[in-house]
Amino acid sequence: MQPSNWHPDTTTVLAASDLSMSSQRIRELGYRIVDMITDEFSDPARRPVFPPAQTWDAMEMAFGGSLPHHGMPPDELLTLVEDKLLPAAGNPNHPGLMAYVLTASQPFAALMEALVAAIKLRPTTWKNQPASCHIETTVVRWLGEMVGFSDDAAGYLTTGGSWANMVAMAVARVRKAGWDVRAEGLHGHPPLAAYVSTEAHSCIDRSAELLGIGANSLRKVPVDAHFRIRIDVLDNMIRADLNAGYKPFCLIGHAGTVNTGAIDPLDTLADLATQYEMWFHVDGAYGAFAALAPQTRPLFAGLERADSLTIDPHKWLNTPFEAGCILTKRWDDLGDTFSLIPPYLRAAMGEEHNQYEYGFELSRTDRALKVWLALNQHGVDCYRDLVANHLSLAQYLAELVRQADDFELVSTPVLSICCFRFVPPELTPGDEAVETYLNELNHDIEMSLMQDGRALVSGTELNHKRVLRACIASHPTTQAHVEQALTLLQAHGRELHRKKGGPR
Repeated sequence: MQPSNWHPDTTTVLAASDLSMSSQRIRELGYRIVDMITDEFSDPARRPVFPPAQTWDAMEMAFGGSLPHHGMPPDELLTLVEDKLLPAAGNPNHPGLMAYVLTASQPFAALMEALVAAIKLRPTTWKNQPASCHIETTVVRWLGEMVGFSDDAAGYLTTGGSWANMVAMAVARVRKAGWDVRAEGLHGHPPLAAYVSTEAHSCIDRSAELLGIGANSLRKVPVDAHFRIRIDVLDNMIRADLNAGYKPFCLIGHAGTVNTGAIDPLDTLADLATQYEMWFHVDGAYGAFAALAPQTRPLFAGLERADSLTIDPHKWLNTPFEAGCILTKRWDDLGDTFSLIPPYLRAAMGEEHNQYEYGFELSRTDRALKVWLALNQHGVDCYRDLVANHLSLAQYLAELVRQADDFELVSTPVLSICCFRFVPPELTPGDEAVETYLNELNHDIEMSLMQDGRALVSGTELNHKRVLRACIASHPTTQAHVEQALTLLQAHGRELHRKKGGPR
């Protein structure tokens, strides 16, 4: 019953109705958006791979301003997107993209994201979203089987590898601390220690900070000449921590580092984790899918012994964002870390699988459907061929670098990352002044190619050298694009060196 003095606010009712659209209007806008998407996929080089520099004032004029109190027609907003947003956006679908671990998207999976948003698909409780819950459990099982981790894996789709790695450390903390971390916290107990190589992604540091472990308790282990974790130093570190009263709880290995694609000796790390009763996590966000290829699968021996694995479909599988994933061997590993059923959800619970209990988020979109669609549309054999082709292209790029008289190969590709630097032939590397100059020159080459817009590689630092880093993981990239990228780097390098005049 309504209170006797209650009257509907007709203004509010009318305003709420304005949020709806007629079916005809939805179709008109949808067709226009589909045309924009089609243009992006049909001519992926129509926009530069990296956008032209933008000023704060220009972005403020286009997208800032005061809080809007009155609405704009959707057509005008779409025009603003076309005219202002797209020209200021990077283009990950560009075939010349060989930077970071950023890959192109796929049309079918991308289009489906609109439907996911429209009906708010979300893997929460089975009673409410049985299909989404089951699709996610299927996808994590498939991913585990694809890379040899487990053919019955448990898991959770995340925003990306950063979130997945933090989940893994949270699970490790619960499983290996030795006390009830969820109830008691960390205060009053032995300090925890985790171990990873110096090649670790920065998200591992952030995870240690956010989980209360502390950056100082994340042990960074030196690497060998091939950028793999040094087992001898690692073992000494663990022993020293035990003697100092620390509790070693988590050992992290790499199945393809982000800098060079290096793969740590996973079998040996698994032995150490067992010996010291630590959780063994593998960060395979970029590289684990290389286990699909026959030529690199032996490099991943020991992956099946990991307790957890990070793997990102939105990287080498080329699915749309967001599609990261944390895999474990048991659902209880995730459930014991996150499950906490609030009173207002208990009525919706049953004996079925409720996916939201296995992660931190309650409100989240369905991230698994696009991966499920991609795998069903193309099949694993297609991705095996894609990965094998990218591995070959990286080797081809390395050979081109070896043959050039003004490039130096810094890291032989293990997977699909090739690191090299521009070295003018008249310079002799090793001298301090020359090395300083080469670092500056290669940084400037990276920036110059970025503004060129026809190709993109990133840069990194290896053994105190600033190098150019090409990561080939995007499905539109061909041999011709690899050749063009190196030719452009060479041209920019020669021109910049001519202007700089060499070391002083």
